[in-house]
Amino acid sequence: MKKVMLIRHTGFIFIVTLLIALQAKEPALAGFEISPSVNYRFGGGFEDANTDAHIHLDESAGYGLVLDFDIQPDRQVEVYLSRQRTTMSSGGPFTGNPLFDVSVDYYHIGGLYLFEGERLRPFISGTLGLTRMDPQRADLTAETRISASLGGGAKFFFTESLGIRLDVHGIYTAINSDTSIFCSGGCAVQVRSSGFVQGELGAGLILRFP
Repeated sequence: MKKVMLIRHTGFIFIVTLLIALQAKEPALAGFEISPSVNYRFGGGFEDANTDAHIHLDESAGYGLVLDFDIQPDRQVEVYLSRQRTTMSSGGPFTGNPLFDVSVDYYHIGGLYLFEGERLRPFISGTLGLTRMDPQRADLTAETRISASLGGGAKFFFTESLGIRLDVHGIYTAINSDTSIFCSGGCAVQVRSSGFVQGELGAGLILRFP
């Protein structure tokens, strides 16, 4: 029940923030950008409280989508969506034993600040939202947790409507210490952690609309 309420509240905040941002636009700043991307994600781990084993997410490629809405010449509202399909393993990163496949999705909204430039625009960003971890096993259930990210990178425009985007994100997902995750009758992991951090390198195409 608490997870359902959390998702509803986050969705409400997302909609309200986006509506406020769109209402605040000046006519000259009504542009927005769509950036499909490919990424490489790494990191993310915790301890199993029952076995003391280190549980980690394997490094892997993924894909994402970023939506940026102009609100000022140097500021945008950013919607950040990203998916990684990977394996949860126990043990070390090179000697681990695979446990099960899992998809890790981020659903975030936040802001982006652009530094001055013409074709090249460096930026920093910050977002807040949800992490959804969905194990690819019929006897386990998905987990949804609050998460936040900080990022930076640059946009380079070939024309007014076409460019590329390179960025890096650090993403923190909160998990209550000594909690169980992926439960459905039984629980796959008893976590000893306050959360985990993943890093993500991304590259994408920018399609800009006036």
